[in-house]
Amino acid sequence: QAPVLQAQSPNASSPEFFENKIRPILANSCYGCHTNSALSGLRLDSLDFMKKGGKRGPAIVVGEPENSLLIKAVKHVDPNLKMPSGNKLKDSEIADLESWIKAGAAWPKSAAPVVASTPGK
Repeated sequence: QAPVLQAQSPNASSPEFFENKIRPILANSCYGCHTNSALSGLRLDSLDFMKKGGKRGPAIVVGEPENSLLIKAVKHVDPNLKMPSGNKLKDSEIADLESWIKAGAAWPKSAAPVVASTPGK
């Protein structure tokens, strides 16, 4: 008898949830303006930067998606704060961000950036 495959998503506090759901949202929709260029003083490429926030304050309040500016921005509830610029995230992506923040906003400590190496050196 073949094993039954689990179709369940990883727990929102797990590194897998972050890597499979959250990092792709940030990379595709946020990093263009909120990494080194730090538009509005905001960087979204580390948990520390998210907690520090930008000109409007912290981007996230860990455990409290309803009080997190990031969620307000992606839900387009404030006419002066609609992110990402030009288009709205899918409802499923917003739900994943909310679940991630509510579960503690786990940000895995990743190893050094992966760099292509030349064999023999």
